[in-house]
Amino acid sequence: GFSDINSTLLDSMSMALQKEGGVLIDATIEQIQVENEWTDYVLVEIVDSTKFIFVATEQIIKVDSDTIFTFTPNTNQLVIDHYYRNEFNMLSLLSGNLSQIKVGEVQKRIRDAIINFTIPQIESRGKIWINSKTYHPIRIVLEDDLENHTTITINSVKSLSYQNQYHDYDSAGWEIIDLRE
Repeated sequence: GFSDINSTLLDSMSMALQKEGGVLIDATIEQIQVENEWTDYVLVEIVDSTKFIFVATEQIIKVDSDTIFTFTPNTNQLVIDHYYRNEFNMLSLLSGNLSQIKVGEVQKRIRDAIINFTIPQIESRGKIWINSKTYHPIRIVLEDDLENHTTITINSVKSLSYQNQYHDYDSAGWEIIDLRE
């Protein structure tokens, strides 16, 4: 049916982002909220589907299966909390965990495909541009009814080298705030 071929595209994207040996994504995120506009440059290392790290200018967010670590270098604080894989967030999108996405119409073009989707859980909708050969995401746009608008431009997707940062971040030397109790 209609959604089979479309979800196959998303499955292929997930597989491309969670491939053996890991993936390094280099992306630019632009967020526009009612009064507020912000752009950041991020690196995302996906070691595997349960281990990934998101390195942004002000924060480093590391996920290790059901635990999320948020490092804030400016304040030297580390917040530790539960990570719920089935709750949608920006990290889910970028790490290839697309289970919360409901696929709508797909436009297939020569070099890419555009997938329209909704995320009922957070009442948002968006589009993903996917490269037809590599199945890597090219751009992701997310918006909601409150006129919050996020555009993620994927600058590159490469294999993760041994020089990854995932293992560099541990709790030693940080002021720890543990919210898991």
